[in-house]
Amino acid sequence: MEKNVILISLYFNRGFSGLRERVEAAGDGREVVITNDRAVMETLLPRVEICMGDVPFDLYSRMPRLKWVQLWSAGADRLGKHPELQGLPVQITSTSGIHGRQITEHLFGLLLAWSRRLPAAFEAQKEHRWLKFNDHEISVLAGKTMLILGYGAIGAVTAGTALGFGMKVIGLRRTPEKGGALAGVRLESSGALREFLPLADYVVNILPATRDTAGMFGAAEFGLMKKTALYINVGRGITTDEAALIEALEKGSIAGALLDVAETEPLPGDSPLWDLPTVLLTGHYGGMHPGYAQMALDVALLNLGRYIRGEPLKNLVDKSAGY
Repeated sequence: MEKNVILISLYFNRGFSGLRERVEAAGDGREVVITNDRAVMETLLPRVEICMGDVPFDLYSRMPRLKWVQLWSAGADRLGKHPELQGLPVQITSTSGIHGRQITEHLFGLLLAWSRRLPAAFEAQKEHRWLKFNDHEISVLAGKTMLILGYGAIGAVTAGTALGFGMKVIGLRRTPEKGGALAGVRLESSGALREFLPLADYVVNILPATRDTAGMFGAAEFGLMKKTALYINVGRGITTDEAALIEALEKGSIAGALLDVAETEPLPGDSPLWDLPTVLLTGHYGGMHPGYAQMALDVALLNLGRYIRGEPLKNLVDKSAGY
């Protein structure tokens, strides 16, 4: 009988030398195949036991020996497009836990750029102008209140940084009763979102993309925010009603938006978000890290050891919930 296969497919240059050797050493005799060629994958379907990385989801149901999928991302929102996977006896795990630092740094980079008027200063530099501001044109983070939607691994790092800046932090998640909040963080139920929106200076969206979160932040939520508040989305664009966000920005219902994600990516060229003066926009690279490949592989190898020993896997995805 031919060996079972560990199939690895990595896009976005997320591989590195030594990948095959390390997986083979931990794979207990399984054959390791690394490819992005779908035709090659098709020939392996009867023998694939484990998938790692970016193997197309539509192939899973055609792999009779498949037992476990290790994603190379924290999000598993692609599951929603493949309902046929719900009934498969396949465990799916993510790399949750390795994105907190870089996304937090990205978020605070945007926030500091806004509060210290850095985009205007950089434009003035190009024109050789010595740009000066009045005190009331600059803001500081200390003393402000940050409301974090989707308080999980990333939210905890964000909260710790916010506390370091002297901010007040409220975290919202579905199961606040499980605890785990940092000292100084007020942890509440996601169902109380509208209660806490009027208190926040910065509303930070780190929600995953699921059936329940799609479009959950819309006109009603923007209407409850302070006019001086910022909306920050470093989670998934689909969680925001983009038309409602644009309307809130155009009407001045909120002060601005700091966005690393969009409802449609890449953001269409005719979107008003490109040109609104109250928007700072980056192209969904907040999760990037120069050591990402190594960090993701460390999670995968940890889980591979657990899988071979028959132990529970880390970062197990709830296929019905989508995260």
